[in-house]
Amino acid sequence: MASTNRTGRVSAIDYEAGTYEVTYFDRGKSVTRQINAMSNGEYKMPCVGQVVSVAHNSNGTAAGTTTGTVWNKTNKPAEGYKGLYRKEYGTSRKGQAYSRYDENTGVYTQYVDKRTGRTCNGEIFDEAKGPVSVIAGGQLQLKSSGASASIQAKTGMGIVAGTTVAIEAGTFMSLEATGAMSISAGGDFKFNIGGDSEEKRKGTTKQEYLDNVEQEVTGDVKQTLTGNLEQEVTGDVLQTITGTVTRNVTGDVTLNINGASITISAGGEISITSPTKVEVSAPILNAEGASGDVKVQSISLVQHKHTSAAPGSESSQPLP
Repeated sequence: MASTNRTGRVSAIDYEAGTYEVTYFDRGKSVTRQINAMSNGEYKMPCVGQVVSVAHNSNGTAAGTTTGTVWNKTNKPAEGYKGLYRKEYGTSRKGQAYSRYDENTGVYTQYVDKRTGRTCNGEIFDEAKGPVSVIAGGQLQLKSSGASASIQAKTGMGIVAGTTVAIEAGTFMSLEATGAMSISAGGDFKFNIGGDSEEKRKGTTKQEYLDNVEQEVTGDVKQTLTGNLEQEVTGDVLQTITGTVTRNVTGDVTLNINGASITISAGGEISITSPTKVEVSAPILNAEGASGDVKVQSISLVQHKHTSAAPGSESSQPLP
C-alpha cells in the first residue's frame, strides 16, 4: 500500500475542515482516517457514497490526499464530447448549477436554477462586441443609488411596455431631439404644470382637435411663435383662464368664423385701438348704449349740428 493510489467510497465528511473518510470495500471495509480533499482554493465536497480517488503516502493507508471523485457507472457526465469543458457546482444533482464552454462554437454558458448574484466593492465592467440581451421573466430593475444612470445608443432606442411606462424625476427632466419628435396617446392625455409654462416654436405649428378641448390655466402661459401657427378644431374648444391673457403679434392676424357667430363679452371695458383704420362691415349693423358717443374727425355723432338745411327742408336741430 505504500505510495499508491486507490479508489473507495466516501463514508463520513467533515464539511468545516474540508476532510472526509473513505471506505475500501475490496480491503475488508477498512476505513481511512479523515484525509484532506484537494483544494487549490476551491471548495466542493463530495456526497457520502460517491467513489473518490485517494493518493496514499508511503507510510500506509492512514494518511493520504483525495484527488476528487471519478466517473463511473453511477456517476456519469451530464454531457461529453471533444472540445467541451463543463463544471458542475451542485453536489447531489447534475444540471442544477454549472458553467460550460464549447471550444467548437466559442460559446460560454452559466446556469443556475435559483438565483445568480454578484457583489463588488469596486467597478463592474462588461463589454461585448456583438449584441447584448437581458431578458427577465419577472421584474427588471436598474437602479443607481449613488450617482446618475445613462443609456446611450448610436442609432435607435425603444422602450415598450405592455401596460404602463412611468418616467419620474426628483428635480429636472429634459427631452431633446435634433430631428423630429412624436408623442401620441390612444386615450386620455394630461399635462399637469405646477409652475410657469413656456413654448417656443420656430416652424409651422398645426393643432387639430377632433373632440372637446378644455384648458384651465391658473398661472402664467407664455408662447413665443417665430413661424406660422395653424389650428384646426373639429369639436368644441373651452378655455378657462383665471389670470390675465396678453397676446403680442408682430404680423397680421386673421380670424375666420364660417357658418357661426362670434360673441365677445367682458365684465369691464372693451377697447379696440388701431393706428391706421378700424373697419366694421355687415349687412345689418347695430350699436346700442345707454351713454357714450361716436366721433370721426372730431365730429360728434351725439353733439353734431347741421349748419344749413337741406333744400326743401327746415333748419336742422341738434340731435336729441
